[in-house]
Amino acid sequence: MEKAKKKDIIKFVIFILFFVSVIVCSIVLAPKLKVFSDFGLIRDKIKSYKSLSFIAFIFLQILQVVVFVLPGDAVNMVGGFIFGIYMGSILSIIGVFIGTIIAFFIARWLGYGFVSRFIKPKKLERITHLLNSNAGTLSLFVICNLPFVPKDILMYCAGLTPVKPSRVLTIYCLSRIPGIMIWTSVGAQVYNQSILGLVITFAILAVFLMAIILLKRKIDKKKKQPVS
Repeated sequence: MEKAKKKDIIKFVIFILFFVSVIVCSIVLAPKLKVFSDFGLIRDKIKSYKSLSFIAFIFLQILQVVVFVLPGDAVNMVGGFIFGIYMGSILSIIGVFIGTIIAFFIARWLGYGFVSRFIKPKKLERITHLLNSNAGTLSLFVICNLPFVPKDILMYCAGLTPVKPSRVLTIYCLSRIPGIMIWTSVGAQVYNQSILGLVITFAILAVFLMAIILLKRKIDKKKKQPVS
């Protein structure tokens, strides 16, 4: 028992060190993140890998999920700018899915054993119930589609709870698809210099954001209702 406890502590320390290193790296690399405002430069860099450019972009997507401080929606736009709407969306979805699984299991393997020792079983049950509820699913969907919000940190948080991996990963990954496709489309229209395409894409985005706002209000109303 004591050996298992020490093992959990060591894992949790590694998890904290990983988190701190991500934050430190983000501060150090912050000036270089301005490169995401120059899509042409990124396109040239990715395309320089030639036949491996697909893999290079998928790796970039995985990196932006695991190192969650990178601008995810900007990377999706880059995908559209380089590969077009359809291929850009497919590659972004693959990268985000892989990165999400990695982030979740980093937290689950390194942090859950330690955290579970300090949270009462009933509280863990309530957290699991919330994440598994319809309101929890809707909340996750809303957060996943808010523009330029660092949503990938959610998978690190989820990994620290006893929630079933298959459920939360499936819901999260599916929830990311609409936002990925919209921002990939924006990038593609910018590359094609299509004003009409941009207008249509932003119109779809406006409708989509309105739907998200209405969903959020619905969730908030449910939360305020007294439990019978």
